[in-house]
Amino acid sequence: MGVVATCAVLVIARVIGGCSLDETGTGAFDASLCTAGEIVCSGACANLSQDNLNCGGCGIACAAGEVCSQGKCSTTCGGGTTQCGDKCVDEMVDPNNCGACGAYCGVGSQCSQGKCVSNCGLGQTLCVVDGGTSYCATTDTDNQNCGTCGTVCGSGKLCSGGKCGTNCGGGTTLCAPDVGSPYCANTTNDAQNCGGCGKACGAQQNCVSSQCQVACGGGQTLCAADAGASYCATTKSDNANCGTCGHACGASLVCVNGICQNTCLGGQTFCGGDSGSPYCASTQTDNANCGACGKVCGTTLVCSGGTCSSNCQNGQTFCGGDSGSPYCANTQTDNSNCGGCGKVCGSGLACVNGTCSNKCGSGETLCQPDAGSPYCASTTTDNANCGTCGNVCPSGEVCSGGTCGNTCISGQMFCQPDAGSPYCADTQTDNANCGSCFNDCGLLKCTGGSCL
Repeated sequence: MGVVATCAVLVIARVIGGCSLDETGTGAFDASLCTAGEIVCSGACANLSQDNLNCGGCGIACAAGEVCSQGKCSTTCGGGTTQCGDKCVDEMVDPNNCGACGAYCGVGSQCSQGKCVSNCGLGQTLCVVDGGTSYCATTDTDNQNCGTCGTVCGSGKLCSGGKCGTNCGGGTTLCAPDVGSPYCANTTNDAQNCGGCGKACGAQQNCVSSQCQVACGGGQTLCAADAGASYCATTKSDNANCGTCGHACGASLVCVNGICQNTCLGGQTFCGGDSGSPYCASTQTDNANCGACGKVCGTTLVCSGGTCSSNCQNGQTFCGGDSGSPYCANTQTDNSNCGGCGKVCGSGLACVNGTCSNKCGSGETLCQPDAGSPYCASTTTDNANCGTCGNVCPSGEVCSGGTCGNTCISGQMFCQPDAGSPYCADTQTDNANCGSCFNDCGLLKCTGGSCL
């Protein structure tokens, strides 16, 4: 089977619940095939919030008559989802059930607010060739697609404002290339003619007010508001743009990996708030939610180990900052405080033993996220990077030996906090779990299971 045919099989397999082949057909799974909110389970992509065979964790199957809703087996769907067949789906964003069960958005389209809309950029229209591939066209100025897809302006005519004519209008400029027909271009927003004919923006840029500007950062999506300026949104975590632009989570839900739900990722706590949207907080280190939601540390204190203090836990440095709240930083590994407070590592570098470098220490892997700085991770024990970068262990499981599960390797103890993900701890040497889980030595050192 050729590459194209193999990819077609992959697309079909992805839709029905996973694929175990890469584009070369070698049998090696390509994790990049998984979309936001999915992880790899037994050589396939699985959404743990709605997969009946992997509900809340890999291999956890729901019984007959049950559906997987928000990571739990139930007889009904919750969290604003609807039961379609044997799955709970969000009809506002699901391209296979857009606005109603079975309503499928075709190639080149996405589901937004329960309607199939084009994936094309601002001012463009999705055009589909009979028996061919889809493409995006700027129908205001495209001589081959003037006003509508496939409407070709005749010889000597130009497309301007979506109409074929002899002159450019509506603020557009006549561009006459050395090769090909002349055309009209809106040089204020045309990435191929930005500020002037033929002035093309780079691959990662947009044309804004006749100036080439960097497009939205990695992991972000350019959203066009009905009124007002366009904006970049992190659709994996933005409650107002969850999964896609404009898809707002309900009053009691948070956006986690592009899905509205009532639970947070490992290590974070769900905070409802007396007013406003709920959110996820790291209560061990968050000055605004220290130890519990809404518990704010004073202006000279930092949140360390879930307690407001003027000192940081062992191995961390107290950073005051010229402005804003103080904080604790591990100057051995923190890209923003590498070797000292405020010392930021450059692009492509990670903080390794207090020095900015493009290599990690022994036993660690350099991870480069779609958004943010690179970092070093111990993929044998890191719940957020278990076995490989970005592979997050399901709720209730820990990363031990590079595999997600509910047991630890010999010599370590399984610790389950009241909030956040469980973890494995060496209670003989771990300052935060000395002798037993959660026994914090503070400024003392854990030796042989005792704080000394």
